[in-house]
Amino acid sequence: MKIINYTFTKILLFLGVLLLHSCRQAEWCSAMVRIKVDVTSNAEFRLSDFFENFRMISLECDVVMGQINRIRYANNRIYVSDRNTMFIFSDSGEFLSHFSKVGRGPGEYIRLQDFAINNDTIIILDWDGRKLLQYNYLGKFFSEHRLGYFARAISPIINQYFFLYAGNEYDGVNNTHRLRRLRNGQPGSLCLPIDRNKANYLHIQWQHHFFLHQDTVYFFEAFNDTIYKSVGGNKMKPAFFVDYKGKNVPASFFERNFADARDFFQEFHRRSSYAYGVSNFVINDHLLMFGSFYRGNRKLTLFNRKNENSHTFSTIRDDVFFNGLTIPIAEFSYFADNGYIFLPLDADMVVEWRGVYPLGKYFKEVVNAVRRDDNPVLLIFNLKP
Repeated sequence: MKIINYTFTKILLFLGVLLLHSCRQAEWCSAMVRIKVDVTSNAEFRLSDFFENFRMISLECDVVMGQINRIRYANNRIYVSDRNTMFIFSDSGEFLSHFSKVGRGPGEYIRLQDFAINNDTIIILDWDGRKLLQYNYLGKFFSEHRLGYFARAISPIINQYFFLYAGNEYDGVNNTHRLRRLRNGQPGSLCLPIDRNKANYLHIQWQHHFFLHQDTVYFFEAFNDTIYKSVGGNKMKPAFFVDYKGKNVPASFFERNFADARDFFQEFHRRSSYAYGVSNFVINDHLLMFGSFYRGNRKLTLFNRKNENSHTFSTIRDDVFFNGLTIPIAEFSYFADNGYIFLPLDADMVVEWRGVYPLGKYFKEVVNAVRRDDNPVLLIFNLKP
């Protein structure tokens, strides 16, 4: 998976928008923390300004990985998936196992959409097959649960509760956001109301929607200005509202009579002054981090939870791994789980950069051993406490 991912950027520019819930319900607004974001900022920050505990490991195994679509950390193991295969490594990068169960029979999935870890059990979400499947880390099949609906993402599991995100679909009867709360895989409640006017334009979403911090699961969307939280597996409640200082998409925009989704997006992009989005959300006791979009550019916001100050950046300077490397935020394509941030780098990118930038002294051995046809190298770090 390349850190420079122009396809991802173009998709987000095409999809644009979309505020599912804004701070218009007074009883919710009073309970939320307001994060003020200056998306016009073109500031730069160094990697070491906000991150620490830097590591670099090679994902060595005999199987070639496809494009990585999810990374999770649990039980001192790193779990990595592409659309077909699950790979398991120790936290030092040692290869432990892998399995692929692609198919349409019992114990098989059509596509590995997402997964969660419950103790030593891996729960795989199969979007196409509309089911959940359980395996151990060696790939032994335990059980499956038929959903009867399509789901895009699965949350971390707390007290045997978890959430399934099924998108924003309005069926003409139930105007409920398709965020389902389950316990032990059993059918649960639907959560979060949606605006009927927005439902036709909110069904295509980026796939990562949950982040776990201590016993709290946070829910966010690429096209939503509200971040929700569930404490201990309880129902989702609004936690943060992202204020783009007058640049949030107004509710009135969705009330217009668009011919179809294409007409909607064309009109949206014509009005390029809108800011939107919460992507790649990360939180600890001190800081909160997420991405946004404005005028075709991706931004990164760091919010101090103690003094409620925020800073927004458009570029990052690497002063840890490849000293002097500067990249736009659009190329800072990371995964986050259980307090860790994971940044995969294609091996050919590592080979190219090592000949141009001075290497951090702790990473020379790993970097110099990389060959162009290797699986990705994984950078790992945490938000500073």
